[in-house]
Amino acid sequence: MKWCAWIATLSLLVSGCSMDIALPSKTTNKITNTPPSVLKLQRISSAPNETLKEIYQQDLQPGDLLLSSTISLTSVGIRLFSTSAVSHVAIYIGQGEVAEAVGSGVQIVTLEEVMQHSDKLLALRFPELTTAQAASIREFAHSKSGKGYNYKGIIEMAPFMVTKQLCSLNPFSKEFRQQCIKGLAASQLSTPDGNKANYFCSEFVLAAYEHAGTPLTQASPGWVSPADLLHMREGDVATLAPTMPLSYVGHIKPGIYLKARRLATL
Repeated sequence: MKWCAWIATLSLLVSGCSMDIALPSKTTNKITNTPPSVLKLQRISSAPNETLKEIYQQDLQPGDLLLSSTISLTSVGIRLFSTSAVSHVAIYIGQGEVAEAVGSGVQIVTLEEVMQHSDKLLALRFPELTTAQAASIREFAHSKSGKGYNYKGIIEMAPFMVTKQLCSLNPFSKEFRQQCIKGLAASQLSTPDGNKANYFCSEFVLAAYEHAGTPLTQASPGWVSPADLLHMREGDVATLAPTMPLSYVGHIKPGIYLKARRLATL
């Protein structure tokens, strides 16, 4: 157990990301007669299991989450700050349209515009989203078009993204991590007043799903970053527990890093 805790702590300090350590009780090490430890780290790469799947617009469905990054200093800074491969999230709402909250406010743009402005663009899917729920998300997006950007929320989010890593110091308990983050959020972030007028990107996505009656997580939308949504995918270690793990659909644009890595293996 001591070496497990030492490796967990060292990995956390190096990676700055969440991890889970499970100790199965039914299987044992034949030499030491002790149960094996299963160490599971968050996946920093946007391609799960190091497997890249390239997709096209026709592969998307209304309600799909579009996570992206650019090569701008702002995007690079956000990714470094959150130890993540993405810095922005939007929603594909069908008919070639994407809804997102950016610095100028909530807007509806074409998928082609999003592709032009992104270096990397991938899609995750809520597995049981119904046609009616997808339509509700689209209605919500259009009703919020033109609303402002939540600068106060994103300023508060910056230090919270750092301090919540402290909650991963106990990798043996998912429940501890959730309660710890909840406590930090209550002390560091503003409490929603129910009259939401402004959104930052991930907050908007969470609010749209809540409006459709199918929340992505029980955490408040103002607590969630694009990195948190990326880690809600199947097989990853979620910082904030999802109501249901998100499915990886594929990359519309793989980005310069994944392109370079793929060329290096040819």
